[in-house]
Amino acid sequence: MFAPDVTIWAQQVAAKLRYVQADLADTEKEQRQGFLTEEVRRSVKDIVPERRKEYLDALSQCFPQGEGRTVVATVHGVAPDLSPEQLLEKLVKIAPLLPKRKLEEFGIELQKAGYLPLETTALMDAPPPEFMSVFPLDMDKQVDLQRTFRLLQMFGEFYISMDKVTWNIWRAIAPKSSLRKDQSPLSDISKLGARYLAGDPEVSVEQIKQTTGRLRQLLAGILTAIGPAGRSFAQKHLARFGPEAIKDAANQESGFFSSVEQKCWRKYSELTRNLNADEIEGELQEAIARYAENLMRGTGRNSEP
Repeated sequence: MFAPDVTIWAQQVAAKLRYVQADLADTEKEQRQGFLTEEVRRSVKDIVPERRKEYLDALSQCFPQGEGRTVVATVHGVAPDLSPEQLLEKLVKIAPLLPKRKLEEFGIELQKAGYLPLETTALMDAPPPEFMSVFPLDMDKQVDLQRTFRLLQMFGEFYISMDKVTWNIWRAIAPKSSLRKDQSPLSDISKLGARYLAGDPEVSVEQIKQTTGRLRQLLAGILTAIGPAGRSFAQKHLARFGPEAIKDAANQESGFFSSVEQKCWRKYSELTRNLNADEIEGELQEAIARYAENLMRGTGRNSEP
């Protein structure tokens, strides 16, 4: 004997099956049985797995023979849905067979679903080759998202401060130069980087490279110019104030009663009368700026400052 609720359920489902069977009497047998089987499966879907056998047994009593009994027997043979405890047991059993990375992926998915507190920020996506060439991680290591944020913040702060300082230095040593920092919105690396990180399709890596490339080019120009510009300044200084230059300039002036040494000293004093630290600094800065600008414009190798 079955419980009253089970019997009532079986009678209701049996009536529904007979209606479907009559409605599809003209269809092929296999097709009709497919519809009947699907109807039985829908009917037992909301019944807990532990009691499905009881309900299906009661339904079988409504069909002592014939097509209805075959359909119920087919559904009887289908493995019931596993309970959460059974699913967990199976998952635990296969854990030793899975690679470490797969276990970590499963663990994070369970944490996201709320089964465990989320205690990791490891990224599941493998880093691109370009990233690996800069930061050579072991293949079995994962990238931690929070550490990535902190590292990116540190590099971002370094770039922004370096960009500001370098362009200020350039403006000081080359006040007449036409090369100036781009003030358009696309040159703001903070906003441009934020849009890129947020997935803005209108911002590409190439745009960011163009922005950072200007600073790299300026830094390279200034640093590279120090050596050649210093040599050029020294050559110009010797051409004006060197012993031979002073002697040649002194011999061009009159003065029969003065010795060569007196003429040279007088000429040297005349040429250096207005020479001071500010003037020397300005000439040196001008030499650096000229060489750096030629280099940035692509003419630095063919011209001396």
